[in-house]
Amino acid sequence: MLRFGRLNVEKLESRGDVAGLTRVLATAEQPDLRVKALRALARIGELDLLFGALGDRAPEVRAEVARALGSIRDRQAELPLMVALRDHDWHVRMAAAEALGQIGDAEAEEPLLAEFEDTNAQVRAAVAEALGKIGDIRAEDPLVAELADSDRLVRAKAAEALGHLGDRQAVGPLLSSLTDSDAFVRELAIRALGCLRDNHAVEPLVAALADSDAGVRAATAEALGRIGDARVFRPLVETLTDRRYDVCRMAARSLARLGWRPTCDENGARYFLALHLIDRAVETGCCVVKPLITVLMEDDSRSMRAAAARALGEIGDQRAVGPLIACLSNPHVSETVRSAAAEALGKIGDASALRSLRSALLDHDAKIRDAARDALEQIGVRLSRTKVGV
Repeated sequence: MLRFGRLNVEKLESRGDVAGLTRVLATAEQPDLRVKALRALARIGELDLLFGALGDRAPEVRAEVARALGSIRDRQAELPLMVALRDHDWHVRMAAAEALGQIGDAEAEEPLLAEFEDTNAQVRAAVAEALGKIGDIRAEDPLVAELADSDRLVRAKAAEALGHLGDRQAVGPLLSSLTDSDAFVRELAIRALGCLRDNHAVEPLVAALADSDAGVRAATAEALGRIGDARVFRPLVETLTDRRYDVCRMAARSLARLGWRPTCDENGARYFLALHLIDRAVETGCCVVKPLITVLMEDDSRSMRAAAARALGEIGDQRAVGPLIACLSNPHVSETVRSAAAEALGKIGDASALRSLRSALLDHDAKIRDAARDALEQIGVRLSRTKVGV
């Protein structure tokens, strides 16, 4: 009896031994070895042998064959994959649908549409995604119908696919999905509306900036930036105060894309911080000190608060010393913010921070201890220079 293993399959592939790999595929008892053999045959380019493996007794092997055929993207694989859409195992049917989507030929549309009747939601979702990749407008009505599917993943993938099709006739149905009970569906519907860039979506999208889910709000900020209507500026600026950093960042990116010019106020400070443009915030100067202090003390995002601390350190305004000490000394503040506050105090160099920095040398967090040590050295150098009149 022939014995096969991973190393043997690798050797067979390295020698280009198609006959040997075919024997493994036909006789190896372990499905994982047959999978390794068919992957090797796919890399070699033996399509006909892969077609035959779609009849393998193990569903995991048949599914892997479908995935391999999709990655090759050869139209010769379409007919065998269409047949695989009727496999009794749903994993195989799903893989076949995904593969047909990768190949991207409109000839597969009708067989795929028939699979919206599949009882398995994973298969229906794969079909929706495949139709979106194929991009044939004839799939629009069936995809719109799938927005009402009982499964959240199917509804989400249908919405995403409608965005890929690019027909603005889908705007109305997608707007209806903004009230879907599932946040993932709402998010993908919003992303699809951003792809379609229809001005009729602006007001409903502005309302979605208040959604309870941060992913939905971030997707909305991005979509509004892609649409580019003049009505989006004020809502996007207001979104810079969102409690989640990823939402602020997306609002800032959209504003940058639309050519917004930040003002010297809290919104301008948040804009620069969200984009990690600390140097630009520093260039703005003293007029952003108060807004930066507000972000430092009140923002819910530790990334934004840490960035504000660093910017305040670069500006070097004495008004920031008290708030920075308060952050450093508060054990409930995140370590990221506290270490950034220590760094900033070192750059400002005010002696009033010495006591708090010395206490931070005993902190449980190594980054805070290191930042405090460096800050004390900086302040010590500055004070010694002051004493000798340097």
